[in-house]
Amino acid sequence: MGDVFHAEVQAYRFERMILFKRSLNGLQHSRNPTRVRRDAFDHITLHLLLAGEMRAGPPGHERRMQPGEILVLDNSLPQQSRSYDVNVISAPVARDLIEPLVPDIRAFHGTILPEAIGGLLADFLIALTRRSPTLDANVGGHSSTVVGMLLAAVLRGQAPPVEAVVWAGAHDLNGDLARRRQAEAHIEAHLGEQDLNANSIAAAIAVSRSILYRTFAPDGGVARFVRQRRLERVRHALRRQGETRSIATLAYAYGFTSEHHFNRTFRDAFGRPPGQFRTDLNRRRNEARKDQSPATVLGEWLCELY
Repeated sequence: MGDVFHAEVQAYRFERMILFKRSLNGLQHSRNPTRVRRDAFDHITLHLLLAGEMRAGPPGHERRMQPGEILVLDNSLPQQSRSYDVNVISAPVARDLIEPLVPDIRAFHGTILPEAIGGLLADFLIALTRRSPTLDANVGGHSSTVVGMLLAAVLRGQAPPVEAVVWAGAHDLNGDLARRRQAEAHIEAHLGEQDLNANSIAAAIAVSRSILYRTFAPDGGVARFVRQRRLERVRHALRRQGETRSIATLAYAYGFTSEHHFNRTFRDAFGRPPGQFRTDLNRRRNEARKDQSPATVLGEWLCELY
């Protein structure tokens, strides 16, 4: 073991998912807020550690993984990892295969599933990787859906990691975790409603507005959290191939009441107006179709997850 860099990667493409079998050493990977904002990746990634030493998670909360454990990461959030002499299976999965089954998937960013809980999912990833070179296309086409369903089954009943959500002045951590999950699930289910606000959310989960505000204090308040999730949903729609709705239609569909306000807010959040974001993405896709180098092809595969 040491810091001498080594990487060997096999990649398999599925519908709405990519599967990587990787052998790594001396690799440090970081997605800081600037990079998250720039590349706009929005998928969920599972890392199944088979052997070696890997420390990973949200910045400042990295944890050492044991072989057989699965790390769950939301690529719309910051993260970092260090890998030494590892064999790992990594599976970036489209968010829309998971979020309908786990509405509060963001709260599980950094979750490490022990083998006793995630073993069935781990077994499926291992078998899928082993059989990928000769897998029948009709069978493989449904494998990503199975991964999403297995992850949802594994997370059901599990508490998110404490470090995933931190509140100023929290008194009842378990209660706040439960309320946070309830609030996020309600928000995700009602993002398109223009009357979604602190009052309606507090009433839906039966808490006072003061408790709700405290729960979302690290996000700058519940209104800011709702706005950010709406922006991310529109960005996700803009990245989806085949999405032809106008910018205005998308803005109204996700709860914005003014196209001008939406355009300005989107630019402030992601550095570009939504129209330019869509144009730049389509240009990169067209360039990727002409340039078939491995890095470009992999970039095109990742774009297809949105």
